[in-house]
Amino acid sequence: MEQEKIGPNIVKLISSDNVEKEVDLDLLKKSKLLENCSEGEVIPLKEVDSKNLDLIIMYLEHYKNMEPKEIPKPFPERTDDEFFRGILNDDWTFDFLNNLGIEDAVSLVDAAIYLQIEGLINILAAKQAHEICNCEIEEARQKFGIECDMTEEEIDEIAKYPLD
Repeated sequence: MEQEKIGPNIVKLISSDNVEKEVDLDLLKKSKLLENCSEGEVIPLKEVDSKNLDLIIMYLEHYKNMEPKEIPKPFPERTDDEFFRGILNDDWTFDFLNNLGIEDAVSLVDAAIYLQIEGLINILAAKQAHEICNCEIEEARQKFGIECDMTEEEIDEIAKYPLD
């Protein structure tokens, strides 16, 4: 049987749930894992499901000829959405991140780390920092599934020294 012919400058990516996506080779230059792919290759991505692959392709298409704005470090304490939009300096990026739930963002950052897409990792980290800055400790633990490993005595001791 003859192998399927893939178009010029195209790579076929196969998600972990066996969904195939044909992607322009130029888009993959932002991924350290995929930057050296060759035209016509078929690449299985064992750590990226189709939902995350679609989001990654959207990101790569938007940032094909540019990089996201550098995120300030440490992340600013001011946390309102308009300030966050200003940090990103890009309405598309703000909307892209704002449409992701916490679980989706965590899953997508795992896929971005696997594919080594630094710009996407950075904006997703900014989203998570923004989410954390907008809630109390207990709420952040619930949102991100973080278990408290401190004893009651340690919590009481810390409560003696408020940050305000």
